[in-house]
Amino acid sequence: MVGDLETSYALLYGCGESGYPEISGDHVSCGVLSLSLSRVKRALEDAAPVLSAESSILEIDARGAVIVGDTHGDLETTERVLDRISRGVIVFLGDFVDRGPYQLENIVRLLEAKAGEPGRVFLVRGNHESREMNMYYGFYDVVSRRLGSGFYGLFGRLYSTLPIGAVFSRSTILLHGGVPEGASSIGEVASRGKQGEDVEDPVVFQALWNDPREWVEEFGPSPRGGFARVFGRRALERFLEASGCERLVRAHEPVENGVEALFRGRLYTVFSCRFYGIRPAVVEIGAGGVSFSYVDDL
Repeated sequence: MVGDLETSYALLYGCGESGYPEISGDHVSCGVLSLSLSRVKRALEDAAPVLSAESSILEIDARGAVIVGDTHGDLETTERVLDRISRGVIVFLGDFVDRGPYQLENIVRLLEAKAGEPGRVFLVRGNHESREMNMYYGFYDVVSRRLGSGFYGLFGRLYSTLPIGAVFSRSTILLHGGVPEGASSIGEVASRGKQGEDVEDPVVFQALWNDPREWVEEFGPSPRGGFARVFGRRALERFLEASGCERLVRAHEPVENGVEALFRGRLYTVFSCRFYGIRPAVVEIGAGGVSFSYVDDL
């Protein structure tokens, strides 16, 4: 299934039928894109110490923020947000790789932006920033084919430097997934610390994997299986109150209009990848509250 999807993307965007950009000398290219091996390595080396210095849960204070959901190799979304948003901070809520056509270009562009503007661009870990997920959903294969089988380890080590979430202006919790069953507040999530190549801690795992459902009050089994859970209104409200926050903004699920509000506006899901048959969107937080924009209208 993954191979079929990547081949479709490759044909759509003018790459080879293998589903991967072609390698030519020290450069890998696809259409108008060209990415040198040295540029990839430099992006990793420049961003790693910046990310390592950040806490597991970021505390971000600014007048405004743009929150970006899953991009999954959607370089067009990433470039447009970085180029068009000139004020406030930008927070990307993980899932930079796997599935999409420009996975490598996308994460490199994000790492370069982080290293270049560390106080304005923030990267939060998603459930696909994981060796286990990359082995199954494509990124490991992309890196191995384009850069060599030994190169992937650099990305695996980078994942261990990524923050788990953030709190914006003391009012908005930012997580890839949602409320974990084993933690009463965002402070408890922070105490679990950053993770390795794969996420081992059950609380952090659920913070990256859990989904909201309005028909659930507390927690229930997730159709995703494994240790993932779904959470409801009471679980969310209790978590927000204990954290001293008003709302949660998360990603992780493709929603029909790019953004979906649940629980009377106390939770927003944002999805920013155009390869799911939806219009990619971003959430904007400012003095006037919460709003959203479509990426292609920025």
